[in-house]
Amino acid sequence: MKTDQQFISTTSDVLKAGNMRILFTSLIFVFIDHAFCKLCNAKYFDVVGRVVFGEARGEPMEAKLGVAYTIINRIRHEAYPSNLYSVIFERMSNGNYQYETLNSPNDTIEWQEAKIHQDPEYSDVFQATVDALCRWKNDPTECATNFCSVDPCPATDSNPWWLAVKKRRLGGLYFVCRVSATAQSDRRSRGRDWK
Repeated sequence: MKTDQQFISTTSDVLKAGNMRILFTSLIFVFIDHAFCKLCNAKYFDVVGRVVFGEARGEPMEAKLGVAYTIINRIRHEAYPSNLYSVIFERMSNGNYQYETLNSPNDTIEWQEAKIHQDPEYSDVFQATVDALCRWKNDPTECATNFCSVDPCPATDSNPWWLAVKKRRLGGLYFVCRVSATAQSDRRSRGRDWK
């Protein structure tokens, strides 16, 4: 059995003892951070991946990541339900899902086939989904709750209740953040504005 001193001397070429403590402490913080991230959970990867696959298939990784983050941003936004399943399966007044891909049985079949065959598109979607849910990559949209493949469209336009701000294009998708029209009016009266 090696003593602590022997262990330190045999690994000194790779890491110094002080650096090992820093590395170990850093790994603990990363583990704690991700352990408490409720969305970083395998049970959510498939359902969010299904949405990202249908909405952003063929788009660059940044757009896929943006679509995944719209789900997270909606959970945090006052206009949407506060849990993942309610956000994903929320229906519009016409009965269709807000995430249009969920209205297409063909997209579900293609998702299942891509998963079975470990298609490269599936791998990209899965990676973007995990990166967003586990917060391994930052939100490229900053706060987007809505997106559309054309601009303008109802999803990226302002309405009487919610203003579309911080519009940006990622790949072929346009993303917008939503702020209350009342809050925007209040900010302007105080000399501040959303960018």
